[in-house]
Amino acid sequence: MNTFKTLFLIIVSISLTSYSQQSNQIAEAFNLENAIMVDAPKLIDEPYNIMFNIETSENNTHYLVISMELNNNSYFVSPNAKRAFKGKFYMDLGSYKDSDFDGTIIENPLSVEEVDMHPFINGTVNWVRENTTYKQALKVKSTDNFEVFGRIQFTIEPRCTLEDIPFAITCKDGVLKISSPKC
Repeated sequence: MNTFKTLFLIIVSISLTSYSQQSNQIAEAFNLENAIMVDAPKLIDEPYNIMFNIETSENNTHYLVISMELNNNSYFVSPNAKRAFKGKFYMDLGSYKDSDFDGTIIENPLSVEEVDMHPFINGTVNWVRENTTYKQALKVKSTDNFEVFGRIQFTIEPRCTLEDIPFAITCKDGVLKISSPKC
């Protein structure tokens, strides 16, 4: 019985010695003295970023410019979709005597019609799946200073939420500016 105990103690001590050597080897393999810190990629929680701008062309035509930057494989229905969708990209300027939209919205790059067999679509749709810019000509009807309010509305997928984003266009001394209204 003593031989069995002695043999057991020898095996345990050999195991512990090899484990200790293995731990030291692992620690030496990961020498962090000269390590370089790298910024981890930033996680983007929001499915999109939206930027508003006013551009004026050489012939003094004013444009409302909306840049949609999509994140995390997000998408929405283009204003150029032929069918009626509740969450289709939509812009509204209300009814004002000072300014109005002029003509149709310009989408760049143009969305492409595709077939989607999802039960809510079940047919053709123009999904916007890449960063897209929209330009809408503005007709300024007044030479006075004014402020008009509008909104953009669309359903962002796959989150399936209706987004309603207000904006304000201000004209002061003939210069148009866009801002976020303060509530």
